Amino acid sequence: MSDNRYEPTTAPLKTAVAPVRWRRALAVWWSASWRAALYALAGGFVFGFIAGLIAYAMGTPEKGGFYGSIAGYVASVPASMLGMKQALSRHIEALVDESAEARASKAALV
Repeated sequence: MSDNRYEPTTAPLKTAVAPVRWRRALAVWWSASWRAALYALAGGFVFGFIAGLIAYAMGTPEKGGFYGSIAGYVASVPASMLGMKQALSRHIEALVDESAEARASKAALV
């Protein structure tokens, strides 16, 4: 520990990291992509509908599409984050197992 309070903290990192294979990376990407698209579609529909109702209640129904599109974009950000979280939760064991196998085979060579 340093006395300099402005010095950034450091965390111990593992130096032996196995590369992720393309097959596993594509599985995680596809899982995250379809989940994010599905959640963004549902969230965009709900938020867009609410934004359209608000525009209609404000007396400017012609701006409903504009408000709805903004609401849809806003809904897509947490939807993509949720999709990525669920995809990683689903595939993390396979990624960790692959990494452990690679480390074990590398250790066997030494």
